[in-house]
Amino acid sequence: MNQNKTPLYKRILAILGIVILVGMYVALLVLALIGSPATKDLFFGCVAATVAVPILLWLLIWAIGAITGRHTVASLDAMSSNKQHDKFGNVIPDGEIDTVVFDIGNVLTDFAWKDFLRKKGHDDAMIGRIAKATVESDDWVEYDKGNLTNDEIIARFVENDPEIKDILEDAFKNIDGIITKRDRTIPWIKALKTAGYKVLYLSNFSRQALEGCPEAMAFLEETDGGILSFRDHVVKPGPEIYHLLEERYDLTPSKTVFIDDTAVNIEAAINLGWKGIVYKDYDQVKEELEGLGVRY
Repeated sequence: MNQNKTPLYKRILAILGIVILVGMYVALLVLALIGSPATKDLFFGCVAATVAVPILLWLLIWAIGAITGRHTVASLDAMSSNKQHDKFGNVIPDGEIDTVVFDIGNVLTDFAWKDFLRKKGHDDAMIGRIAKATVESDDWVEYDKGNLTNDEIIARFVENDPEIKDILEDAFKNIDGIITKRDRTIPWIKALKTAGYKVLYLSNFSRQALEGCPEAMAFLEETDGGILSFRDHVVKPGPEIYHLLEERYDLTPSKTVFIDDTAVNIEAAINLGWKGIVYKDYDQVKEELEGLGVRY
């Protein structure tokens, strides 16, 4: 039996609606030919019925879907009405993948530390020196682990280059604006969710960056959740952070694809049975997602 075949009662209702509308217009034609004074009233009645009936039916279907939680052609995400849905009306994604996990920095946002330092008045030579003591040092991970205060982290940076102590302290007393938004991010997340995929984030991320860059991080509300490393004190590429995401969101590794701009983080995910894509640009990732059966 064809499960996609329109139910009989729906076909009968559709035919009945067409018959009624056609009948009204035939009656209008007859009245117009005989010059009946009722022609005008019937004409407006036909116009009203033609416009009002579909609108009322649409609103009825939408109300039924909203009450029952079922997806219908009148749902707000009607563009997914041609996809399969579960018994609750949720879209079932195509292919084997059901979850897309994103890194944040340089994937969903820009980690704009060079521009951040330029705005503080530093030239390229000084930016390079600051970078060696901070973002390019092993101590930067302490930001992401969330185990130290901001003053304690800055003290470690100063130990790496004591001669520029004042510059380091001034540069990192707050890091507001070090993360900037990408306009494509929220539409990308929404498109994946509309297609039925669970969308999560998994990122080495500090409390300071989260609280100091609210505009860039607004996309978090559009996702289904995720892990920022400072909250759980675990970082990539350690397997603990991947296992934590699996447990917290009941993920099936083979049905999960991770997108990160750092190869070692993707290797760690693949070693745990996930699919992985090293981010270079949006078009490249979209093409690789399609290769895995992820379409949106």
